Order: sequence, then structure tokens, then C-alpha cells
Amino acid sequence: MLPPRLPESLVDDEPAPLAEEVVWEGLRVTGDHNGVEAAYVELIECLLVDMQLTAARLDRPEMRDCRLERVEASGALLAEARLRRVEMIGCRLSGVDLGAARFVDVRFVDCRLDEVNLRMTKGERVEFEGCDLRGAELNEAELPGTRFLDCDLSGAQLAKADLRGGSIVGSTIDELRGVQQLRGVTIDPMQVIPLGVRLLDELGVIVDDGDDAAS
Repeated sequence: MLPPRLPESLVDDEPAPLAEEVVWEGLRVTGDHNGVEAAYVELIECLLVDMQLTAARLDRPEMRDCRLERVEASGALLAEARLRRVEMIGCRLSGVDLGAARFVDVRFVDCRLDEVNLRMTKGERVEFEGCDLRGAELNEAELPGTRFLDCDLSGAQLAKADLRGGSIVGSTIDELRGVQQLRGVTIDPMQVIPLGVRLLDELGVIVDDGDDAAS
């Protein structure tokens, strides 16, 4: 996985407001941008720190060589985003819509991503580490090789997802839906029993110890 390529020095000046086709390049950005609406925004070699983007709507945004630290973007609409060499650390992305996004060399660390929409997302070299992904929707996502390390995937949906070659290690998978899509995914020994229970449930297998029949 390739990390973001940030310049040695970043500009701290107030950037242009987020608007149609605005480009931010080489900037260190913070501040309140809650509820902003724009399309085709482009962020290149930027560091976003303690930035507020709650309920923002950015149609088809593009981020390249960016790092986001402690960004609050709950409820943001970022459908069809294009992210390349992007790292998000300690961000709150609850309920964010990243449907049909494209990820290349993207890493999420200690992020809150509960109820995130990753439906039909495609990616290469994607990692989630220490993330809250409870209730996440990954239906029809194409994310082969993706790694989930120490994440909470409780109630996540995987219908028709492609995660082959990836791994789910040290993670919580209670009530995970669509476990049949984990073909070719590496798990750790601690996950065998809960995963087996979910698989039997989805296959409609009934486990009966025979006590009722004997009585």
C-alpha cells in the first residue's frame, strides 16, 4: 500500500470555499464546512485536521495524496468519490454515503464508520484498522484483498460482495450478514465459531440435540 505523498510544507492560508469544481492543493485545512454542497471538488496533497463536514454533500469528489485527521463528516454524501493514496485517522464518518466510490491505496485507522454505505464500491489495496463498521453496507462491493484488523463488523451486510484474498483478523463479526461471500478470505481461529453459526443460520440448517424427540 502506498501512503499519501504530502509536500514537506503545506499552506495554512484560508482556502477558497468548497464550491463547484474547486481545487485545493498543498493545503492544511481545518474549520467548519458543515452542510456545504458542491460537485467535482478536487483535493490534492492536502492535510485536513479537525475539520467539520457534517451533512455535507460533495458529489463525485476526488482526493489524491491526502491525510484526514479527526475529521467529523457524519451523514455526509460523498457518492462516487475517487480516493487515491488517502489515509483517514480518527475520523467520524457515521452514516456517510460512499456508494460506488473508487479506492486505491486507502487506509482507515480508528475511524467510526457505523452505518456507512459502501455499496458497489470498488477498490485496490484498502485497509480498515481499529474501525467501527457496525451495520456497514458492503453489498455488491468489489474490494478484493481488503484487510479488516481489529474492527467491529457487527451487523455488516456483504450480499454479493467480493472480498477474496482479503483478511478479517481480530474483529467482531456478530450478526454479520452474507457470510457466504467470505470465500477466499482469511480469518483468525477466534472467529471460526461465530462465523460457523452465522453460516449455518444463513443456510437454514437447524441444530437439534434430539432431546425433544427423546422425551
